[in-house]
Amino acid sequence: MSFSIPEAQPIDLGPQYRAVRARAASAAARFTADAVAIRAYTIEHGAVRPDVWQAFRETGCLGSAFDGPEGAGLLGAALVLEAFAERGIVLWMPVLSIAIARAIDRAGPQAARTAWLPGVASGSVHLAMAATEPESGHNLFAARTEIRAQGDDFSVSGRKRISSGVDLAERVLVLGRTDGGHTTVLVDPRSPGVTVTEVPMRYREGVRQYQLDFEDVVVPAEAVVGTPGQGMRVLWTFAAVERILTAALCTGSATYALDHAVAHAKSRVVTGSTPIGAHQAIAHPLARLHARAAAVRLLVWQAAAGHDAERGQDAAGAAEAAKVLASDLAFDCADHAVQVLGAEAWDERNGWLDHYLDARLSRSGPVSNEFALNHLAERVLGLPAHR
Repeated sequence: MSFSIPEAQPIDLGPQYRAVRARAASAAARFTADAVAIRAYTIEHGAVRPDVWQAFRETGCLGSAFDGPEGAGLLGAALVLEAFAERGIVLWMPVLSIAIARAIDRAGPQAARTAWLPGVASGSVHLAMAATEPESGHNLFAARTEIRAQGDDFSVSGRKRISSGVDLAERVLVLGRTDGGHTTVLVDPRSPGVTVTEVPMRYREGVRQYQLDFEDVVVPAEAVVGTPGQGMRVLWTFAAVERILTAALCTGSATYALDHAVAHAKSRVVTGSTPIGAHQAIAHPLARLHARAAAVRLLVWQAAAGHDAERGQDAAGAAEAAKVLASDLAFDCADHAVQVLGAEAWDERNGWLDHYLDARLSRSGPVSNEFALNHLAERVLGLPAHR
């Protein structure tokens, strides 16, 4: 069961995108009953369950997200991630891999494109991100990690926290300060000098979370993404893509919660013979959330299409707006589903507590809603910045 979202939208999905969405929904439907077990498998084995990952790879969204106008682009990837999340299968690593691959594709150099894009496109490679730090959080300009030129190589020293899914990743994109700016490099987390420490967060986003300590970690020059000293240009592309795909996961998760709450409200009888969904105290919040979901979904699609069309600052603003509204929607839907489901939601075997906490985390990460609102206030509305 899934909601029927109105087909009228400000962007025309067209037959190509409708087909992408239909294929993804069909693939994900095979695993609906296993959603809790699929999440547990990733945590226990450090890999996405093979049959699920194969079905996801076959959608083609990994490669088409950055293969130019002939592919389905970022919108196609958003549709696929959303469709899987609607079935309770939230795949976080593709968000990071696609966002980093898209940044590599835009910023280069060609050696990095050749080394990493085919693996991401085929699904044989996962990439992770290490940008935030304990002292500065999402203020990346205040990062203390240093990336220094060392002959023909570079040396990385510093601490990053929180980094998701490092145990699944072949490389981690690390942002650090360098002479005259910032630089981004791809680091093998198994390299000498890297200490990987798990942070006990009860496996938020369905993956393990880590702190990374770098002590004079040597990386070759070909590990640089973009141009030394201009790493923030890499991060701008990464951040916009990450925001949009996170929003797609959130809208899918919101629908998953709504579907279950509606089904329960239709069947659950507490007094008399009337299901609880007949009461407006139950029905109206669900109806309002359904209306919000329809609107937010369209914004997410529009933000993805705008990024594919290279609309610059307009696309960046849309990405931030989509992330804020979709994460708020996901949390409100999860929260109300817990209220409607009652004791069923608190039975840990059903996975609802994880769904609820993941939805709550989406308002704080991968960027806090406050930082996203700062961008909208300053860059879109032109309001004065607090310095």
